[in-house]
Amino acid sequence: MLSRENDQAVRKGLASIDEEFDEGVNQALASLTEIGKRYLSERKELEAERTISSIKEIGKAAALQGMENAAINAIRSLEQILQCSMKQNMESITVRILLSFGSIGKVAAEQQLETVAKLAASMLGKSGNTATLLNRERETIAVTIGLGEIGKSVARMKIPDISENAAMCVTCLGETGKLAAQKTLEEAAIGAELMLEEMAAAAMEENLQGAAGNIAASIEEIGKSAEEEEMENAVFQAASALQTIMSSAGSKYLNDASIAAKIALESFNEFDIINNEASIKKIEEIREMMRALWQIRSKKRRKKQR
Repeated sequence: MLSRENDQAVRKGLASIDEEFDEGVNQALASLTEIGKRYLSERKELEAERTISSIKEIGKAAALQGMENAAINAIRSLEQILQCSMKQNMESITVRILLSFGSIGKVAAEQQLETVAKLAASMLGKSGNTATLLNRERETIAVTIGLGEIGKSVARMKIPDISENAAMCVTCLGETGKLAAQKTLEEAAIGAELMLEEMAAAAMEENLQGAAGNIAASIEEIGKSAEEEEMENAVFQAASALQTIMSSAGSKYLNDASIAAKIALESFNEFDIINNEASIKKIEEIREMMRALWQIRSKKRRKKQR
């Protein structure tokens, strides 16, 4: 019965988006939210994942259509389900919701719906602090992926260097990564560093020199916290990312960004930046895991379509 209600709500939501009928979208989202919460109360994870995917698709479609309020309501619907999943410690559901925030926020950033992208980033930042304090590393990694994807999209839209959304993503990633390092969640700390490095690359492509400099400072903070906890891999990644930013910025004549990265890099002990094959292998494994986690959503969607 709930499955039929889910399908009906999805059809209504997508049809209402085609008609640009906000109230219809909101009604569909309200129905899906209640269905998702009921699935969680019954510990039906597969069914709940399907409902979350439906809300995400409605949110993305709304953002593509420029329906800001509907996209915001999709994020709010996911937030309600997130609260239930975290209380019940249902990790796979929580991870899926966090990635959905990133997915909607990414599309919103591409459509220059800054309010929607900002809300998605804010939800991820708050969730990152909670997950890290609870030592939930996989959830923290999902947060870093979502924030990074939104941040990269903001940079690629050539929004001014002082974009509030870009600054928020950098700040949230920095805080999440630093806290992860302090809690000795090394994979999550490295995840934050990797996403910040990718954000820096996107920023430098658009000559956003100030953003690249701020990112370098955030990477340094994570790396220094990792150094205090003697987490070699995270320290190595911080130093490696700063070296890359310094070199890339220099080659693009982004002198301020290059200098900022150089100053950050000099704060580490010399032995921290020597090539370490074990660290390189570990970091690549984490990078591939994060890439797979982000891409698995679209693979599942294509299977359903077939």
